Amino acid sequence: MKENSISQLKEKAPNLVGVIVKWRAITHQGLMRSQNEDAHWVAHSVEVKTETESTSRYLFAVADGLGGHRGGAIASRMALKSVKDEFHTWHGGEADRLVGRALQQANQNVFSKAQLDPELFHKMQTTLTVVALDQDSLTIGHVGDCRLYRVRDGRIGLLTRDHTMANDLLTLHLISTEQASQHPGRHQLTRSVGGEPFMNADIIRERPLPGDIYLLCSDGLWSELTEEEILVTIHENDISSACEKMVRFALRGGAPDNITAIMFRIEAIGPQAAPRFSWKRILGRQ
Repeated sequence: MKENSISQLKEKAPNLVGVIVKWRAITHQGLMRSQNEDAHWVAHSVEVKTETESTSRYLFAVADGLGGHRGGAIASRMALKSVKDEFHTWHGGEADRLVGRALQQANQNVFSKAQLDPELFHKMQTTLTVVALDQDSLTIGHVGDCRLYRVRDGRIGLLTRDHTMANDLLTLHLISTEQASQHPGRHQLTRSVGGEPFMNADIIRERPLPGDIYLLCSDGLWSELTEEEILVTIHENDISSACEKMVRFALRGGAPDNITAIMFRIEAIGPQAAPRFSWKRILGRQ
């Protein structure tokens, strides 16, 4: 290829605007379950807007199914299909509407399926937490007891609220934090996808910063680890190694439930996030 041709292609190459992320996802059946009723999905899309600009966006989702040997696995995968269908129609912006529609459609689909054969799909439900990253915003859609943690400036915070009996009692100040951690209703859901014909979902918005690390996980992971243990593990420089190490720690704790973890770090945000286009790099001539 001639040098002037390379220069022309370089000029036409669109600059990436949005967010750059490093991520790792792991799921494990656990040590006591006969199948994995967890499901997860990660999607990244780059859409060319003009000859000089393209946008980058991500979506992360975890669902933890319940309701019998077959029902839980079907519910979690049906919920994620609803998320995928909505994501494929998304062209950026209004992320709260995207995740809201995805959760409501998932609820309708799972509930309708359970009504077709109540004996086979008795109490078929799932939790579902969706995280949409677009430009410089992060939007969370949440139902159930999967969790999204954020580590920023060396501190860990929980961004979602468990929809469980124990946590509802804690919110009403009827029990203490210590009592909630041992309460028999710790994993008894008060909200789920597919449990009722109409569902109330939490929609949470926040502004991510470069260097932020997020952990999206099912209760099979967080119930085996303290926040301090999660924080120590997340401080690993390599996201992939940190995610693997966290799952290993949960397995050592006995892992009576399925385990799913998605960890991602915000590398950069905005138009300055795009690496400079280089045909030398593409052609292996760094």
